[in-house]
Amino acid sequence: MTKIDRLKLQMLEEYQRSNPFFARILELNTYLSYHIQATDYPSELEFFANEYFRFVDFEKNNYNYQPWVYEAFKGYANTLAGTKMPAEKLQEYIGKTLARVPTHQQTYQLALSGILRGIEKANPSAFAYYAGIYIDKYKETHPEPVLALERQLDLISRFVQGGVAPNFTQNDPQGNPVSLTDFRGKVLLVDFWASWCGPCRKENPNVVRLYQQYKDQGFEILGVSLDSKQDRWLDAIAKDGLTWTHVSDLKGWSNEVAGMYSVTSIPHTVLLDAEGKILGRNLRGNALEQKLAEVFGK
Repeated sequence: MTKIDRLKLQMLEEYQRSNPFFARILELNTYLSYHIQATDYPSELEFFANEYFRFVDFEKNNYNYQPWVYEAFKGYANTLAGTKMPAEKLQEYIGKTLARVPTHQQTYQLALSGILRGIEKANPSAFAYYAGIYIDKYKETHPEPVLALERQLDLISRFVQGGVAPNFTQNDPQGNPVSLTDFRGKVLLVDFWASWCGPCRKENPNVVRLYQQYKDQGFEILGVSLDSKQDRWLDAIAKDGLTWTHVSDLKGWSNEVAGMYSVTSIPHTVLLDAEGKILGRNLRGNALEQKLAEVFGK
């Protein structure tokens, strides 16, 4: 690792003399190893967050219009967001680095765009924060990407905690339409599952127990199945004793509600309050039990 770091520095120094254009690309992509650098940072995460662009002088305007700025910031932001740190901490790290980029330069827009792409799936709250910065700064000069961001923010707001979950309607096993809004006034767990899903079936006894515990206090469950065969779906409902309301379009992974709610794995749950606002996502096991105890005051 020491040898590799030394070669990186030698290459960077060589191209800074012989090919300044290519040197800009190297500066954006030269990151040394935390384990062999003399540093006061308490962790590799702190080192990465603060030293990733160590060799870049963003005051130089020759980074303008370089797509490598976008790619570098996308990778940087995505790596930080991938640690699942809280949005506030992520914004602190990214904000400190972004502050090094002059806001009047094209480099700033490239960096901000890369940040947005890097965190959009991993941290919706931080994405909303930086999307707001982009919209405020570029709404007059770049109306088309701003409009796209505004639409994306509208969609994200429905899925973050406190947002109102989007309504949907699917049929129950008897072919009767059931809508999410039918459950207004109840604390509702929307439970995405399937008969063929082993972890779902393993979790079902816990959900049954909690349903029995809280159903008389206004707790309901709406099961959304990603099954494609109705007989297997109904058989699993009966075997597992799932006595709440169930719906499905029997399209498997192409279930329209699952797509609407960005469900990529199951079991997946969304807990809503009596007004349909999201209290939490992906709650199961002890996490679901603790959240329900909090909601119902026990």
